[in-house]
Amino acid sequence: MKCWNCIFRRNVNGDRGMSIIKCCKQFSCILHLHLASRVFLFSVFCLLSSVNAFDVSVNASVSASQVYIGDIFTYQVEVTAPKGASVELPSFVGNLGSFEVRDWNTSETPAGETSKTIWTATLNTFVSGDFALAPQQVVVVYDGDSVQTVTDPVPVRVSMRTTDADVDILEIEEPMEMPGTPWYVYVLIALGILLVAGLVYFAIRNWKRTEVVRILPPYEEAVFALKKLKDGNLSANDQAAFFMELGVVVRRYVERRFGTDILDATTAELKKRMAHVHGLPEAFKAGVVSLAEETEPVKFAKMKLGDDRVEHWMNFAEEMVEKTKPTDQEK
Repeated sequence: MKCWNCIFRRNVNGDRGMSIIKCCKQFSCILHLHLASRVFLFSVFCLLSSVNAFDVSVNASVSASQVYIGDIFTYQVEVTAPKGASVELPSFVGNLGSFEVRDWNTSETPAGETSKTIWTATLNTFVSGDFALAPQQVVVVYDGDSVQTVTDPVPVRVSMRTTDADVDILEIEEPMEMPGTPWYVYVLIALGILLVAGLVYFAIRNWKRTEVVRILPPYEEAVFALKKLKDGNLSANDQAAFFMELGVVVRRYVERRFGTDILDATTAELKKRMAHVHGLPEAFKAGVVSLAEETEPVKFAKMKLGDDRVEHWMNFAEEMVEKTKPTDQEK
């Protein structure tokens, strides 16, 4: 009995057919080999399917592939993954190769069964040349499975500015804000300066108005004061004021000339203190006390003395000052 394989071979090749047993054995081996290869391919397909159990799409791009020095442009990494998947995007602060990362953010937009996550970085540089933004690693986790991939490098050409038109569009970076002294410190400093300036102004103004007062020696001071009192004719109008001022002139002269303290003494205290004044004749000591005693009612009780007594005490003061004035040796 011949098999169809033998008959086919005989008709085509002109060979005599083999026995059906021998022929079927060869056909069985070929069939087994074919089935084994299909099983192997199916296993490889299953293995690959298990490795990448869900679809992930990653795309990297820039807003401009050619920029000028100082230009600001954006770099985006767009990841499309199943809805609900966890996407780990690049996260860093500093530089991305030769480019400065001025700012970066992420956004997520659902689209049916998938979700689109976009990582956007704002870049600029001040170095010219041809560069490539390095691949960025992206990890997506979904239902316990994970897919790790990287973006393609993105070329960027940075050119020098050579024309005025290019310079006009250059964005000058804002000055870096440095931490400094709080504002209220400057306010206090300004107020302090105004205060000092005001004090200086008033000091200069008052200094200009102030008259230089020369302190005269006791003798010259007493002579000047007695002459002013006598010329003022105060005794005719107000004896109380006249004797009050005359008593001050006499006491001040004795106090400064002989180094004693009698200007603010009462009449009783004046008697005791005058007894210890050295260098003043006794007649003048007694006269100073008598002047105080006789004129006290005039000063405090509004009594009046005769004109002869007014002249007497004026002459007494002038005589005492003249006869006790310092000698040339004492000067």
